[in-house]
Amino acid sequence: MQTKSIQVGNVYNITLGRNEVLGEVIEATESGWNVRLLASDKVVKVNNPDRFIRKARTIAITGDAPKANGKKAKATTSKQSKEGMSALDATYRVLVEIGTALTVRQITEVIQEKGYCPNLNGATPHLTISSALQREVARKGDESRFYKGGKGLFGAYSE
Repeated sequence: MQTKSIQVGNVYNITLGRNEVLGEVIEATESGWNVRLLASDKVVKVNNPDRFIRKARTIAITGDAPKANGKKAKATTSKQSKEGMSALDATYRVLVEIGTALTVRQITEVIQEKGYCPNLNGATPHLTISSALQREVARKGDESRFYKGGKGLFGAYSE
């Protein structure tokens, strides 16, 4: 990226070693930028503008559902009960309400506390959600409603 296009307060996909992570630019200095990593809240120094890959899509902080982009909605393969919503829809709702990336166990706890998905029970509901999140992120890529914010952390995009 060009140095001029990197602005304080924006979230970017940044390369650190071989990894691509999300980071918010918190300060511009003479020799680079101080960036807060969203997954760990660590602050790192980025000196080279080539490490900024692209500006990240806006992270969800409102209750707006993603737009369909003029496409027909596909039939979902997830189970839905008559009273609740699917586990992935409940996960999206929780992440939108919270507005930040959470661990899968935290997401599961909130879903169960609020009763969004009454059919999400069993010995390991967090593994069910983790698997579904990883599948959606892997299959849909940039079209996914979710992003991986770090090891074990997932967040939701707002359109």
